[in-house]
Amino acid sequence: MPRLGRLHLPLKVKLGLLITGLVVIAVLLVSVFLLRTQQSTLTEAVTKRGLTIATNLAAGGKSALVASDDLTLNILIKEAMEDRELVYVVFVDEENVVRAHSDLAMIGRPLARPAGLAEPTSDLLVQSYRGDGRQEILDISSPLLFSGTPVGTLYVGFSKQAIADALAQARNQAAIVTALMIVVGVAGAAALASVMSRPIFRLVNATRAIAEGDFSVEVPVASRDELGMLTESFNRMARNLREKEMIKRAFTRYVAREVVEEILKDPEHLVLSGERREVTVLFCDIRGFTPMAERLAPEEVVRVLNDFYTLMIETTFKHDGTLDKFLGDAVMAVFGAPIPFPDHAARSIRTALDMQAGIKALNERRMAAGLDTFEVGIGLSLGEVVAGTVGTEERMEYTVIGDSVNLAARLQAEAKAGTILISRRTYERVQDLVEALALGVLKVKGKEEQVEVYQVTGLKTPA
Repeated sequence: MPRLGRLHLPLKVKLGLLITGLVVIAVLLVSVFLLRTQQSTLTEAVTKRGLTIATNLAAGGKSALVASDDLTLNILIKEAMEDRELVYVVFVDEENVVRAHSDLAMIGRPLARPAGLAEPTSDLLVQSYRGDGRQEILDISSPLLFSGTPVGTLYVGFSKQAIADALAQARNQAAIVTALMIVVGVAGAAALASVMSRPIFRLVNATRAIAEGDFSVEVPVASRDELGMLTESFNRMARNLREKEMIKRAFTRYVAREVVEEILKDPEHLVLSGERREVTVLFCDIRGFTPMAERLAPEEVVRVLNDFYTLMIETTFKHDGTLDKFLGDAVMAVFGAPIPFPDHAARSIRTALDMQAGIKALNERRMAAGLDTFEVGIGLSLGEVVAGTVGTEERMEYTVIGDSVNLAARLQAEAKAGTILISRRTYERVQDLVEALALGVLKVKGKEEQVEVYQVTGLKTPA
C-alpha cells in the first residue's frame, strides 16, 4: 500500500484558516454568552411574574380558604388561568386536601406533588421540574397565613415554553448572524492572508537563494511593522553572511578552521595580531621514515603520509587543537591558541595518547593488509609564545613562535618510537592527570641548560 505524503498547505491557506477559525470561535462565544444572558433574563422575568401572580392569589385566597368559600377560590383560579403561561393553580388546606384546582377533577383529593420537589416551607419557594409532556415548569409554593395562623398552601405552575421559544428564535438568529460573519470572515481572512504572506514568500525565496550560495540577495522592505523588521533583520543577516564568505575565501590559506572562526568574530580586523599566550606545543614525527620511503614505491609513500596526516588532523581537532603545519613526515599542533583553553596542557596530553592509540590501530590494519608498519615519537612543551600571523600580503599563516616551540621539537627528536616526552613545566601542570616516568635531565640541541624530561605512560585511573 503506497504511503500517503503529509499534506502541505500554503501559508496563505493556513493564515486564512486560522483567522476564519478565530472569527468562528469569537462569534460562537459571543452567541453562547448572549443566549445564556437572555435565558437568565427571561427566567428572571418569568419568575418575577409568577411571584407577583402567586402573591395576588394568596392575598385573595387565604380569607376565602378560612371561610371555606370554595366558589371564590375557583373564581380566582379561573381568572388566573386566562394567562396562557399558567399550567395550574391549586389551593390546599392544612390537611393537604385540594380545596380548589384548575383541574376540577382534583378537588377534594389529597394533593400529590411531582417527585423530586421539596416540601413547601414558611416562605415562598420557587422550583423547576419537567412535567409529563417533558415541558419544563416553574413551580411556586406560597404558604397561606391568616392572622399569623397557617391555613393552607397555594401552588402555581408556570410554563417555561415561552422562554424555550424565545431562545429557539434567538438561536436561529444567532445561526444566521454566525453564517454571515463566517462568510465575511473567510473573505477578509483570504485578503489579509494574501497581504501578510506576500512579504513572507519573498523572504522564503531569498532564503533559498542564500542556501544556494547567493549572498547578494536583498529583500525590499515594504512595511514598518513586525514583517518589515523581520525583512530588515534578514537583509542584515545576508550582508553579514556575504562579508563572512568573503573573509573565508580570503583566509583559506590558514590551515586550521579555528583560525578562520576566530577572525570571523571580529570581521573588521582581517589579521590576527601577535600576542603573548601560554600554550602547549605538540610535535609528532614518523620514526624511520627516510629508509621506509627509499624502500617503498612513491605511491605507497604518499598513501602512508595521507593516512598519517588524516589521523593527526582528526585527533588534533577532536581535542580542539590547532594543526599549525605539516613538516614532511611530522606535524606541529598548538593547544591554547588562537582559541584560549585553560586546560590546554591536558588537551595536548590526551591528543598525544590518542595519536599513539590511532597509530597502533592503523598499524594493525596495515599489517593485516601485508603493508609496512611505522611508529611515531611525540614531544610536548608548555610555555609562553607569541601567537599571530607571519608572512607577506600574498601568503600568510598563523603560527606560534617561542622557546616552547623549539623545546617541543627537541623533545620529539629525543623521543623513541612509541614514546611521549614532556618538559618539567608541562608535567607540573598535568601531574594529577597522567602516569609518567622521570627520565632525569637531558642536554638538548639549541639549549645551554639541561632540561628535565618525563615520559608519559598513560592517564591515571580515577580513584
